[in-house]
Amino acid sequence: MKKLEQKYLDVLEKHDWAVSSYTDDGRVEIEKYSPAGEDFSICVEVKNFPDAVAEYAADFDIDEHIAMWIEAKQHGTSGVPSARELVHDAEDIDKMLQELAAALAEVAA
Repeated sequence: MKKLEQKYLDVLEKHDWAVSSYTDDGRVEIEKYSPAGEDFSICVEVKNFPDAVAEYAADFDIDEHIAMWIEAKQHGTSGVPSARELVHDAEDIDKMLQELAAALAEVAA
């Protein structure tokens, strides 16, 4: 099982992300709590990790993320914040992803 290089682990730690697990198919799950308390995680390829994170960050859809949580709240999921807080949190998650992608690109160069 391939693991992340130390320089990438250092960037994750500096930005308060943690490795949650590695998968048998060459991916890594990383996680970080959002400002509203969501345990946000992504699962990307270990190979070309900076590019995989950058692609995930570019594809992150703020509106889709908000809609997912509003629907969950409507179906009885407890602990979901107000719509206003969801909007701010999704924007913060997008910013977290962009910052991580930029920092990883810096050390990959």
